Amino acid sequence: MMPQDTQVDSSGRRASIASVSSEFALTIGSSFGVPYPALRKESSFLYDVESYPLGRVLAETLGVDDLSKLHVDHPLVKDKANLMATLLDRDKRRKFHHCFDSFVISQVIPLLHSQALSKGVFYTNRHQLQKGQPQSIIYRYQAFPCINIVRPGECMTDPHCDISQGHSIGNINFHIPLTATFGTNAIYTESRPGREDWHPLQTKSPGLGFQYDGARCLHFNLKNETDITRVSLNFRIAITRAFDEVAYDPCDQLCCPELLKDKFSLDNPGFYDEVVVTVGDVPTSGSPPAPVAVKRKAVTSVDVPRSFLPGQQGALNRNDGISVA
Repeated sequence: MMPQDTQVDSSGRRASIASVSSEFALTIGSSFGVPYPALRKESSFLYDVESYPLGRVLAETLGVDDLSKLHVDHPLVKDKANLMATLLDRDKRRKFHHCFDSFVISQVIPLLHSQALSKGVFYTNRHQLQKGQPQSIIYRYQAFPCINIVRPGECMTDPHCDISQGHSIGNINFHIPLTATFGTNAIYTESRPGREDWHPLQTKSPGLGFQYDGARCLHFNLKNETDITRVSLNFRIAITRAFDEVAYDPCDQLCCPELLKDKFSLDNPGFYDEVVVTVGDVPTSGSPPAPVAVKRKAVTSVDVPRSFLPGQQGALNRNDGISVA
């Protein structure tokens, strides 16, 4: 039974969670009120580095030959700041930004979409089911990735989860190493909130990405005691629906508008971008196979905050696991 002080609207979910939490002792690993818990299990996936040459394009943009040996030619702290300043120029970063955007829209979102379809996540809103019409699913993704550069001897961060840094609990994290990651140059995380079974996200070469519940799972970096630099991309995706087309349902597993809001969307409207995928529509003859993601905004309109880039002012003062000292 729902508490009397709970309102069933876009803010009601948060009110309901707070009310029930005050009556029952929920463990740190509880999925009560958490959007799409079935999609939060840590997993890895392969991608084609020829189709999405993220590492090569980033190296070209920065003017370096080998990202893993970046520390050889750029050993000083100020070197990193000067190197990454290139990405603050819209024209100079355009090719890399386009490659990243294509990777998210054509590789990662279809992967996440297939997972959601197989788990029945889209069919948890009773109002939508009663309508029996195609539904618009919105994928909100980080418009420009956080770029993590960890040179030998660098970067120790305390264990933290993203919601403690102001990110939405609706976010699912993606970690894309562009160099080999192993030992102390890898990011460490737990498999589920509160489990503390720390383990590295390792890969021998680019082409392997990781999906995990960084919003709730603690993760951190150790001091890099290997002889190579780790370069990786980190970004977040949340899934919601067009609530102007269908009424809110507190049992809906997709992220409600209230939980979707976070510090970054409020402070910087360009932090996230969105694509829409129509579910349940009958394809016409000759149409491309689903999902067809329709971008809501132009990629060229996104400005890159300095906090996205290691070595830039603002990034050095944030212990959020996505920027380094």
